[in-house]
Amino acid sequence: MKRRRLFAAWSYGCYAWLVFALVMLSFGSLVSLLQSPRHGRLVARAGTRLLFRLAGMPVSAYGMERLPHTQHILLVNHASFVDGLALTALLPARPGYAFVVRQQYASQGLLYPLLRGLGTVVLNRSHHNDATNVDLLKAALRHGKSLIVFPEGGFAPETGLKAFHSGAFIAAIAEDVPIVVAGLRGARKALRPGTWLPRRTAIELEIGPVLPPHGVDALQELQLRMAAHQAMLPLTGEEDAGA
Repeated sequence: MKRRRLFAAWSYGCYAWLVFALVMLSFGSLVSLLQSPRHGRLVARAGTRLLFRLAGMPVSAYGMERLPHTQHILLVNHASFVDGLALTALLPARPGYAFVVRQQYASQGLLYPLLRGLGTVVLNRSHHNDATNVDLLKAALRHGKSLIVFPEGGFAPETGLKAFHSGAFIAAIAEDVPIVVAGLRGARKALRPGTWLPRRTAIELEIGPVLPPHGVDALQELQLRMAAHQAMLPLTGEEDAGA
């Protein structure tokens, strides 16, 4: 019985990677060729929705009516490489969001044209509260972009919502842009950090409260950051690891 379960897990994992490769080859190549975020996000959304359908992973979203029709920063917990795919499949493609990623991903040759075709904002390798990275976020907001930010930075094998970096909050206050808190559930189980074997599981996105920016000083930035962390925690289904 154990061997049968192991064989089934490996068979599904190989199938899921095959589906991913085919979708990336077709839809991802089109995004890279178009180099138009307006159209690329539509293509990416269609591709990721097809990916999850073929992989047998149900994806669903709740509270979408809470998303403002105006510019905002969407904060989401980061638990897996699957997060970006799930958000692309579930969130509206128009006007759409610009993902904020670290330079290490953009420096990978095959990914760079894809990220550029989606209008991605690329941060330097240093921490999110580095002045240069904050300036990049501010510039993106001034250009009218709504951003998706993973405020924990990277992800780790351990469960729990980590402490937030301050960059997105400083930028939101400086540009007077509201923050929307959201939580992903199931992505960590679908592809755990440290393993490359996908598992068939449901993934859910829940949109939480909208937090308006207040003030310009460090204390108010800290209060906004703590309020966002507290609001996101119950949306993730995981424990608080931010201490």
